[in-house]
Amino acid sequence: MPQKSPNPKHKSQNRAGLLRHLNTREVLAMLLKHGGLSRADLTRLTGISGPTITRTVQDLLDAKLVEEGEPSKAMLGRPGKMIHLATSKAGVMALVIGKDACEISASGLDGKLQGNLDRFPMPRSYSEFLSLVSQKLKLAKPKNGVKLMGLGVSTPGLFNQLEHKISSCPSIPFLENQMLAKDLDANTGFETFLLQEMHALCLAESIFGESRNLSNFAVIDITHDFGLGIVSNGQQLQGHLGLAGNLGKLPIDKNGATLDAVATDDFFCKTIARLADSKIDIQGAINLFRGGAVDAMNEINLMIDHISTGVATVVNLFNPERIFIIGNLLDAHPDLFVNLLEATRRKSIKASFIGCTITRSKANSRLGAVSAVIGKLTTGKKFSLK
Repeated sequence: MPQKSPNPKHKSQNRAGLLRHLNTREVLAMLLKHGGLSRADLTRLTGISGPTITRTVQDLLDAKLVEEGEPSKAMLGRPGKMIHLATSKAGVMALVIGKDACEISASGLDGKLQGNLDRFPMPRSYSEFLSLVSQKLKLAKPKNGVKLMGLGVSTPGLFNQLEHKISSCPSIPFLENQMLAKDLDANTGFETFLLQEMHALCLAESIFGESRNLSNFAVIDITHDFGLGIVSNGQQLQGHLGLAGNLGKLPIDKNGATLDAVATDDFFCKTIARLADSKIDIQGAINLFRGGAVDAMNEINLMIDHISTGVATVVNLFNPERIFIIGNLLDAHPDLFVNLLEATRRKSIKASFIGCTITRSKANSRLGAVSAVIGKLTTGKKFSLK
């Protein structure tokens, strides 16, 4: 039996719907990149016609994704009203899963915190975790007519994107083999977007940080382990299962010690605590060292040398334009970051090092979790940065 030809009217409607969808995402991306813009600004920056921009902005206003404010006083002529991402009519929930604690917060689409941040100790089992987190998320959900755009989750461990489950999480074993996003979605009713913590930090740097216009950069987090996220040609390096970028298992001495073990804030804290014979957190360790209560300069210099091995490896393998480093131990002495740069230079390919700027990152895991939702809204994809 001959198949019926597609209805030309339906094909035209589908094409129009796709174009409208793409226009919406382009406008959202421009507002995220530049902040408040007039309709004329949007027309100029996107290349989309004025009438189409007007319709697209109205659709976004109706959907509560953007808000309209007063014109900028600095503008000449007859300025149009400024359009910006919603902060009072739309919101995002964020769940940050840490080694010892979790954080829940709400924010506008601009990433700014709204209300209080709820930090609580990590429960002892997956069932307790799921029950407590779901309860707290429901209580923290934005009210007063605010439209919830989704729940972003930042988690440690390794997240298998093909199977949609956390395949490995040594710091929180009960999360292993769990389909956390699906379970949170079912328990809360919130559309959930889960990212491995380094992927989330890369997205946060791209959306809210200093890498908005960069296509090749890396984020290194030395807080608990030696985490690495890579963006190459505008795409996050994922690998076959989404597990790429794990540099922490790299051995860096003849005894087989790894970057995860001896090049982190946690190791710095343990070292200072051992020398001071006291149980302290990272800030306490920094204060003790700064105050001269412990003599650990040799140990810290060795840590800096180990960290530089990891940073130089990133420079040599990936040739990034920028490397952002997250970590507190670099605050222990004014010379540590300078020493790190010099040690990295000695271990790097000269041309790659000269072409790479290494700086401290301003991103954090909360913004990473928020970015999981914002990235979906502005690109239509969960992991693309283009």
